[in-house]
Amino acid sequence: MKILIIGLGSIGRRHALILHNNPNIQCAALRTGKGSLKQEIEGIVEFYSINEALAFKPDGVIISTPTAYHVQSALPFLNAGIKVLIEKPISYASEEVTALEPFSHLIRIAYCLRFLPIYLNLEIALKNDPPFKLGFKRSFYLPKWHPYADYREEYVARKDLGGGVIRTLSHEIDLAVKWFGKPKPDTIIGVCDKVSFLEMNTDDYAFFSMKSLSGCRINFELDLFSPTNTFQGEAYTAKGKYYWDLNSLYFYGYSDESPKIIYNFKNSDSEEMYAAQLKDFELFISEGISNNSTLDESRSTLEIIEKLSNVN
Repeated sequence: MKILIIGLGSIGRRHALILHNNPNIQCAALRTGKGSLKQEIEGIVEFYSINEALAFKPDGVIISTPTAYHVQSALPFLNAGIKVLIEKPISYASEEVTALEPFSHLIRIAYCLRFLPIYLNLEIALKNDPPFKLGFKRSFYLPKWHPYADYREEYVARKDLGGGVIRTLSHEIDLAVKWFGKPKPDTIIGVCDKVSFLEMNTDDYAFFSMKSLSGCRINFELDLFSPTNTFQGEAYTAKGKYYWDLNSLYFYGYSDESPKIIYNFKNSDSEEMYAAQLKDFELFISEGISNNSTLDESRSTLEIIEKLSNVN
């Protein structure tokens, strides 16, 4: 199987390394000419034009360019009938997604937390014990995100590249759409703002809430200025409370004297998550089956983001 990667920032390089180590995959990269992977991944095929990349006849293409370039990067390959995996979010603006509609059967969007073991375990638990209130909290310190780079030049810090905290950390919005469907439109409320000292021209803080059609109230708090990484949440159900952090997923029943551990994080969970996502893309290419986000799901996530982006 041949897979082409377009965009070799941190996530593109991660994908390239995983695929290059798979003996069943021939991995290639479409480059801008700004660098070379050959020092990092021996033997990888590199192209420097769309025509060269199309002549490679890839079975699948991974789009990991900055958000503002996702649609234009994907269209030449979609027009050739090639399946694509587009990094999240699908685009900076929902009106651009219209150009992708004829190709929805060829598209999946890479929301990697769908494959994180702690969320896979939580999803199973909530199917059997539906929540009435769910909350997510995510944050990190942007200058430490990629310490080898000037964060002010990274796409996350630039509005023109489709950055900002609500787009970069939209994974949990995607999970809410996957688990509960589109929210009630009139229940989406909150703020999306630039509040910190960080040198960036887009949002670094978001605090918002929405309600699912099933009646679950879902809350989110995201930021790019916390000196410590935050990954935590809670879900209240008729049986008790599920909560999680960087260590474990717990359950505390109303009659329990202490919490029960449902799942403990492993050091390998992150790598396993990315590997599982790429294995899913292989299955999508060969059999049309995928757990990655669909075009409709990702458009719903983007519409939520846009509604909040217009409020500050």
